[in-house]
Amino acid sequence: MDSCTAATTLAAGFYINCMLLSGGNESYRHLNGADTRKFRAITDTIHKEILMKKHILNAGFWSFVFCLLLLASSPVRAEEYSSTDLQILYTPFLNRNDPDLGNGISSSSDKLTAARLEHFGTWKYGDNFLSVDLTEGSSVGGSSSGSFGSNSNAHLFLVYVPRFSLTKILNSQLDGFVKNVYLAGRLERASYGSYRAENIGISFDLKIPGTAFFEQDFYARRTNYDKETEFLSRTVWLAPFSVGPVGMHFDGLALIKSTDNGTNAFTQLDLLADLYNKGQIQAGVRLESAFYKNYDRNTPYVMLKWVF
Repeated sequence: MDSCTAATTLAAGFYINCMLLSGGNESYRHLNGADTRKFRAITDTIHKEILMKKHILNAGFWSFVFCLLLLASSPVRAEEYSSTDLQILYTPFLNRNDPDLGNGISSSSDKLTAARLEHFGTWKYGDNFLSVDLTEGSSVGGSSSGSFGSNSNAHLFLVYVPRFSLTKILNSQLDGFVKNVYLAGRLERASYGSYRAENIGISFDLKIPGTAFFEQDFYARRTNYDKETEFLSRTVWLAPFSVGPVGMHFDGLALIKSTDNGTNAFTQLDLLADLYNKGQIQAGVRLESAFYKNYDRNTPYVMLKWVF
């Protein structure tokens, strides 16, 4: 719908509703039954157009705010530190036929292959994180789960998280439990169900014993599946340790989010061992869990990770 059509629709809707509310339209009072039903069908359509336009405007505002955050977090100068890794995962134990929204995790054969490319980089006033997931399986996500209702044996899921360090911007230092405070955003896009979400909030780097990195985020979020503004908590940690001469890694991700249908929880727990060059190549297992209304799953994967 272009702007002229939208304006005409909104104006027509306002005019017709005024007539109906005031009861002053003589031509409407003298319509027969069939014409009355047609007229009401037209007004119902206009109401739906108005509600859709309101949703688009709300989503547009969030997208505009998020785009400003993205532009400001893309420095021209080179990153001060960066790390990129590729993860390959496989499971034959996907025994629940209810896919996670945004991920499209299900397969008619209960077998699933996934690849994840991650990049993390810091710059003078913050950092950026990018993750792209490719999930492949037989009828992955179920029938008509692809973009615009298509069938697919593969799904893509993209996450981009830019953060601005308030402590760096204000040239201050934190020496306690909280190491750094950020203004953060989170952009999500998926082929599964054409899912999209924008998140704006605050992020903390925390000093947790036994971890090399621990991040806690709190976001307000808008999605194309929820009518209202929802909430997201995101926790990420990296915990390296050793078993004799072998380097090990216990890394994790935990998401807790509110939706129109209740609260969802999603976790990924990785236990990996160094195979080559002090962790450049790692192998191990991932336990992925999802819990929400009338649904839960615990899925183990074998995992190979290559750090560039």
